[in-house]
Amino acid sequence: MDDQNLYNLLKKYSQGNCTAEELAALEAWYAALGRQLPDQVMVPQSDAAQLLTRQKLQELRNRLGQPVTLPGLQVVKTPVWKKVFRYAAIWTGILVALGTGYYLLRTDTSHKDGYATGQSGFNRFIILPDGSTVILHAGSKLEFPDAFTGTSREVRLSGEAYFDIRRDSLKPFIINTGKLKTTVLGTAFNIKAYPGLPEITVSVTRGKVKVEDARKVLAVLTPDQQIVYNTEEETASQQTVNANAKISWTTADMTFENATFETIAANLSRRYQVNIQFSNEAMKQCQIRVSFTGTESLKEVLDVICQVRNATYTIENGHDVLIKGKGCSQ
Repeated sequence: MDDQNLYNLLKKYSQGNCTAEELAALEAWYAALGRQLPDQVMVPQSDAAQLLTRQKLQELRNRLGQPVTLPGLQVVKTPVWKKVFRYAAIWTGILVALGTGYYLLRTDTSHKDGYATGQSGFNRFIILPDGSTVILHAGSKLEFPDAFTGTSREVRLSGEAYFDIRRDSLKPFIINTGKLKTTVLGTAFNIKAYPGLPEITVSVTRGKVKVEDARKVLAVLTPDQQIVYNTEEETASQQTVNANAKISWTTADMTFENATFETIAANLSRRYQVNIQFSNEAMKQCQIRVSFTGTESLKEVLDVICQVRNATYTIENGHDVLIKGKGCSQ
């Protein structure tokens, strides 16, 4: 997004005139630019936050040669609440986009890995550095490095996620969840490990998974097997389950019943951290009825949706999507 378009969107945003699509565009733009940002940023209204804000806005003024006045600007911590996250995310993205290398720090400044957060109200589709994919449940958090450079691929999960891991026999994939460590080479499985809850659950849909605590290997799971570990008693029970039923949550925000193309685009923008635009405004109100498993890539989803409405699409820079086509009769 160039400076002029950014200015126009920010001006509309500050006046409360952004459409749902424009808000989604700002959110997607933030996600694309700020993937490595920590979940918590500067203390609201702190001197550092306000100074950085003024510096970044002044840089935008200088580049555009016109005033930028955005009342009520503040940097906030990103909580789980949907509305607060939306605006905090946008302002965080603004500060990163207008600067060159500024990072808003959480209290643990020694942490250098990437963060991904499943924001309240919708899940996120994440592609890891090795090409593995993760569906991150709303309200959950995944920590991962910019690149898997060691002898293993390690991440840390707080909450729930469905993993589809690319096979690499030389680099096992390890998920740390509190007291448990789950190790795989290439497989698909679900982990539920919410802070404050006494149980951690691992369910396998494909391949083989090793689960262990600090003392021993607890189980080696194959498809449709599950282990439930009690973190307080440090005991584990293994059972046979319908693993696909355990990941039904991945479809929660990917079922559309006569939803408009605009609504679907906003949903996909959040889920896949992309910016979706239409070449023809008339397409936005086209209604579509379609459902997905929730594990599909963005391309797979767009292929289906565009086929339904006889549309085409292009993806540039990995995150700018343009959908082309004619309108539709209601």
